[in-house]
Amino acid sequence: MVYTSKEEVKRMNKKELGALIIDGTDDFYRVAKSILKEDADCQDAVQEAVSKAFAKIDTLREKKYAKTWFIRILLNECYAILRKRNRETICHEEISKEEMTQHEYSDLYQKLMELEIEYRLPLVLYYLNQYTVKEISQILNLGESAVKMRLSRGRKKMRQMYEQEDTV
Repeated sequence: MVYTSKEEVKRMNKKELGALIIDGTDDFYRVAKSILKEDADCQDAVQEAVSKAFAKIDTLREKKYAKTWFIRILLNECYAILRKRNRETICHEEISKEEMTQHEYSDLYQKLMELEIEYRLPLVLYYLNQYTVKEISQILNLGESAVKMRLSRGRKKMRQMYEQEDTV
């Protein structure tokens, strides 16, 4: 394929991709953690996503979408690991409260991990990784109104968890 110089400028090279991945390591890990919960699975997902991103760098059309593109690859890897885990075990994929206490996660983090993934992931992307609603809609392939609705419902569910805790 022959590209004009303008198209080549928009494309990302492997060095730039490496820098983007190094800069966003914490963000990417938080995204994986919001889906997978287990540290080893998160590391596997990020590592596999990095490998696939370098192999498929030619599918990235513009540099400005690189982070969104990489997170989409990471999400696909996380879901693949979940599917594999579900095939391998009959048990429900949930960390018990005792295990979470052992890891000394904050109360807020524990509550966040109790949410369904459809609410947990947008909250992590928005509050921890500081993506805009528009960026989250691109990452999750949802409309902006759907993202806003999931953020709102996720916040409401978190509030309800704390209110239930206060009444007990």
